[in-house]
Amino acid sequence: MQCGVSKIDITPKSEFGNIYIAGYATMEAPLVNGVHDPIFVRSLILSDEKERIALISVECVGLLQDFVSLVKDDLAGLGFKKPSIFVFCTHTHAGPDTMGLWGPVMGKSGVNPRYMLFLRQRILESVESAIQSQKPVDVYYGKEVVKDVIVNYRPVKNIENTIHEIQFRQGKEIIGTLWTFPAQPEITTRENIQISADYPGSVSRRIEQEQGGVALFSLGLCGSQSPIYAEQGYVKMEDLANKVYSGVQTASSKLSKIEGKAIELRHRQIHLPLENNDFSLLNTLGIFNLPMVKENVIKTTVSKIRIGKIHLITIPGEPFPGLINPLLSKYQEDNFIILSHVNDSVGYFIPRNEWNLAPSQFLKPESKEEFVGHELESMGLKASETVQEAVRDILIYKTVMAVSPHADDITIFSGGLLVKFTTEGNKLICVRVTDDYGDCVGLQSEKAIKRNRKEAENAYKILGAEEILHMDYRSDTLYTSDYEKLREKFVRLIRTYKPDVLVTFDVAPLYEENPDHIITARVVNDACWQASFDSYYSDHFKEGLEIHMVGERYLFSENLHPEVVNFQLDITEYVETKINAISQHQTVMKNWFHQRKLLARANSLRVDLLEEDIPNPIRVNILVRVYYGEIGSKFGVKYGEIFRKLDAGFLHNMGEPL
Repeated sequence: MQCGVSKIDITPKSEFGNIYIAGYATMEAPLVNGVHDPIFVRSLILSDEKERIALISVECVGLLQDFVSLVKDDLAGLGFKKPSIFVFCTHTHAGPDTMGLWGPVMGKSGVNPRYMLFLRQRILESVESAIQSQKPVDVYYGKEVVKDVIVNYRPVKNIENTIHEIQFRQGKEIIGTLWTFPAQPEITTRENIQISADYPGSVSRRIEQEQGGVALFSLGLCGSQSPIYAEQGYVKMEDLANKVYSGVQTASSKLSKIEGKAIELRHRQIHLPLENNDFSLLNTLGIFNLPMVKENVIKTTVSKIRIGKIHLITIPGEPFPGLINPLLSKYQEDNFIILSHVNDSVGYFIPRNEWNLAPSQFLKPESKEEFVGHELESMGLKASETVQEAVRDILIYKTVMAVSPHADDITIFSGGLLVKFTTEGNKLICVRVTDDYGDCVGLQSEKAIKRNRKEAENAYKILGAEEILHMDYRSDTLYTSDYEKLREKFVRLIRTYKPDVLVTFDVAPLYEENPDHIITARVVNDACWQASFDSYYSDHFKEGLEIHMVGERYLFSENLHPEVVNFQLDITEYVETKINAISQHQTVMKNWFHQRKLLARANSLRVDLLEEDIPNPIRVNILVRVYYGEIGSKFGVKYGEIFRKLDAGFLHNMGEPL
């Protein structure tokens, strides 16, 4: 594993013009006049043989998705995949307005365009410098609870007070440190006019001076978590920094080496309903620049970075401890670290049991004991529950079984879905039922069988398959096979591999003329049902197999009736991989193009795309983009796939997630 780090000053310069201090809900934000301590962007690049990620800690109050998207465009020019870029804010309440909420008067943005351009350039420089400094490293992890420094003014007083520390070392030399703590950096006063990184900046500087390397900070489970010295000024800020740094030192003394050498990335794109009318108004007025808002929904992402038994979970805002901690409680052997304000800053995420229907600053204004104003800075309860569900889902690893009667079926009809599953860290098993002896033009059957087998394996590996099974039934003759024996084989496969998800043909497509498609659909879906009964094929149990129920099925067909389509998938980010996989089926695609050319001729048509004898990758590319572009346009995305999804159905409305 390689690691590179960098630290670059991002303190505003006087020539930029007016800079407004961000962080507190005031009618007018004060202009910056002086620097108590400089602010920085710190970057840490981590790579293994397959993945390279950028972790970028910015000492500012928050960054919205529109700015982060520009940063990702810049870093894509350095070879980074956009989903592998993580920009997070320390949330200091003494940095420049980088979101638009703290201007000279209410309703006027305080963002300085020159500063934002400067910040974007500095981030790029920081990442470029980190790339140049990469060294082989080992990874170490430690944690420590710091008591009596965090207060929760909510009626439900969940407290999270753990420091998490990850060190990247070459021998005894510390190259970089990533550390988190959940106390909001809000110790500077509301009258403060000096730039400051607050307590995280002070602690990071001490780590760098006394331990070495570059120290990145990210807020942890910070929603409702105030420091005991909130808004008490710089002297108290250093008091808290001393206590937190003492906790960092203790965590450093407990570090243990992490054995994992590979980086695993999982992502969940989520759609957050914008229920907060104030947020909508800010967007309408142009104070927020939220181009991703469409029909009052914000698209954003929850991600997980895994190294061995360390899991970094990224949240695009400020989650309450009660939203996330209950999900992690059953995973005792692994270490989970929450990074807040990652790639977006869209407010608080509050669990249902803590949501207040009548939010106000304080329930008892005279004593200021119970603050319930966070709801005013939240997108809404539905958004919070969407984030919670995404985190729950991202912790679960699934086995996916895709069954294809012919070499190209699952690649063509569900390639985007399967790539999504595998890029999210799930296991894919591909089952090919027939030998495709006739799916060729001008080849003898033995050569066609060999070529199609090899090309199928190449395609499935591109989709991310870990295991490939060939059943080698004679192509186009499945209807002559013993149905009972064929079903028993699939029941055995399901009981052996225990798939959580199964992908195959729909059981009742309209106008289906290929008998292999029809038989495969029937027998596989029958087997899904019978695999869960102990009365069927009981000889399996003598071999140590057990009954198994498939949780989800995604069924496809070329003629899937619109009335049964209940799952639409945006495959835009996976379409290149899908095209690459389909292009591996050269023998099948040549036959496909040949058959369509015959159909065109039978209808007195000439289609230039079909005229060449060999379907080169350009023609396959065009064909896939046109076909799946038309599907995607029907539900508002660039490229899409559609399925009939079968799962728990009405039971979702009756139960609760385990």
